[in-house]
Amino acid sequence: MYKLLIVFMFLICNFSFSFDYEIQTHAKRTIIKTIPISKTEKYISFILEGTWTDNLGNYGMMEQSSFVMLNNNSVIELDGYGKTIYQNNQETYFKGYRNRQEKDAGVGETEILNATEKLNSLIGMRCPYAVNFFKDTAYVVSKCKITEEQKKILSNISQ
Repeated sequence: MYKLLIVFMFLICNFSFSFDYEIQTHAKRTIIKTIPISKTEKYISFILEGTWTDNLGNYGMMEQSSFVMLNNNSVIELDGYGKTIYQNNQETYFKGYRNRQEKDAGVGETEILNATEKLNSLIGMRCPYAVNFFKDTAYVVSKCKITEEQKKILSNISQ
């Protein structure tokens, strides 16, 4: 009976989150302030401003304010908050974070914390991402597992 329950829960999770939602972002990084903490550690605050597209035909702009703690150019901690603006002027507000990676590349996760009314069903959505920097430009790919309801809402934005 226990094994049947586990299989049933696995099937529910797989069918509930059945679509891979992909987002590609390109953003310019502007460093606001750098504070050396020691010979090996430093604190850097920066903003990202750019554009994004997704695999449902949506596009828009994004902005994010972040900080990073580095030790010998390796990320100890990175946290940021930002917003995405869709082509219909709907918005989502998110938190992004990563740790223990190189300064110019890494993987992390974003979570949608709030949204305008039409995108409320996206609140709580978590998306793993990979980022690479070339000079001061970020190239980010995010891939989220979303529900059919979330897919329907996101698909209707571009119509």
